[in-house]
Amino acid sequence: VFIHEAFGHLSEADHIEDNPQAREMMTLGRRFGPEFLNVIDDGSVKPDIRGTIDYDDEGVPAQKTYLIKEGVLVGRLHSRETAGKMGEKPTGNARAQDFSFPPIVRMTNTAIEAGPHPADQIFDGIKEGVYAIDAYGGQTELENFSFSAGYGYMIRDGKIAELVRDVVLQGNLFQTLANIEQIGDDFVWDRAGGYCGKGGQRAKTSEGSPHIRIRDVIIAGV
Repeated sequence: VFIHEAFGHLSEADHIEDNPQAREMMTLGRRFGPEFLNVIDDGSVKPDIRGTIDYDDEGVPAQKTYLIKEGVLVGRLHSRETAGKMGEKPTGNARAQDFSFPPIVRMTNTAIEAGPHPADQIFDGIKEGVYAIDAYGGQTELENFSFSAGYGYMIRDGKIAELVRDVVLQGNLFQTLANIEQIGDDFVWDRAGGYCGKGGQRAKTSEGSPHIRIRDVIIAGV
């Protein structure tokens, strides 16, 4: 949910094509995180999960699009219209809720790919931290984000400790990505997925991620 809400929407080209501030922030070639950070949107995931499609609603085949590769911004999500305006290629992300709506740029299955770090060692060396699990949802304002975890645990001296609730993570997207210390090797898709709202339309989406270790995130509610 973090990568969907905080980064995915900024990668939708219709958000940035007419917004100079957003376009400057999302300049291709800009380094956003460590070399082991890779972010994708993939509507072609098989077996099917919630956001899987064969073609988008403009007839473009679903495909895997790298948004961040080895820590660097390398792509964004397009319809035929936004791709033409920005001199780039369509990515199969033009989607409509149904026949009564026009297609707009939407995510499909968005994920942080597996990293090189053993998941069972992610907590090692953490004197005090929070292990956030699941999510109720989130919101963004350009590069600033806030989302609520379903629940969490304190981490004390590298071990899971007491249960905590009302965990809210806040911060600046770019600083948070830069503060990623480890990405686990235990990637999994959320096969249940959900709906994403935009422009008065709903679209089926899903997210995937391994465990991720981030320093200096603002945490409220604990």
